[in-house]
Amino acid sequence: MTTVLEVSGLVSGYGETEVLHGVNLKVEKGTITTLLGSNGVGKTTTLWTISGILKAWSGKITFMGEDVTKLPAHHRAEKGLILVPEGRRLWPQLTVYENLYLASFTERAKEKFDENLEKVYNLFPRLKERLNQKAGTLSGGEQQMLAIARGLISNPEILMMDEPSLGLAPKLVQDIGNVIKRLRDEEGLTVLLVEQSVQMAISIGDYGYVMENGRIVLEGTVSELMENPKFKEAYLGM
Repeated sequence: MTTVLEVSGLVSGYGETEVLHGVNLKVEKGTITTLLGSNGVGKTTTLWTISGILKAWSGKITFMGEDVTKLPAHHRAEKGLILVPEGRRLWPQLTVYENLYLASFTERAKEKFDENLEKVYNLFPRLKERLNQKAGTLSGGEQQMLAIARGLISNPEILMMDEPSLGLAPKLVQDIGNVIKRLRDEEGLTVLLVEQSVQMAISIGDYGYVMENGRIVLEGTVSELMENPKFKEAYLGM
C-alpha cells in the first residue's frame, strides 16, 4: 500500500500549552483511518496541525512523499490535504451553490469543479434540490452534507473529517457513515476520520488509532482493535 500521510513525533499546542506529545500515525491510500478518543485528548489539535491551521512545534508531517511540516495551510490545501472541520463552519448567509463554488479556490479544485460538482449531486441529491437556499436555513443533516460536499469540491487527495456525526440523530449518523464508505469504495478516496461515534467509525474504518492525553496509546486494524480487551472495555462497553 502507498502511504499518503505520515506523521512522526508531532508536538503541538496552543500558546504555551503543549497538547500533542509526539504523535505518530500513517494513512494509507484508499483507506478510512480513524482517530478515536474521548473529548479533549488532542484529536482536533492533530487535524489542525496536519492541515497547517496550527503550527507544529516539532516533528514531521509527510504528505504524498513531501515534507509539508512548514508549509502554510493554503499550500497544503493546494496539494490536496483537505479538512472538513468540526461544527461545519459554513457561510450561513450564502447559498448552497455559493458555499460550494467558494471551496474551489485552489487551481486543482478549479480544474475539476464541474466534475466534482456532479459527484456531489450524485452523492447528495438533496443539496442539488437546495442549490439556491441559504446554508444557514438547512437542517443539521443537510449542513453536514454541505460541509462534506465542500471538502469534495476542493478535490482532495486525502479528506480529513472532524466529528462529521456531531449533533446528528442516530439515523443521520448511519447515513453519514454510509456516505464516507461510498467515497472510499466508489471513488477510492483516502479518509482520516476523527469520530466520537465509535460504532460508526469502526463499522466503516480499515485502521484505527486511539489517543489519550495527546499520545497514541493503541493502534491496529479495526478487527484487531475490536479484539483488544482494553479497547472493548473502554469504547465498546464490553
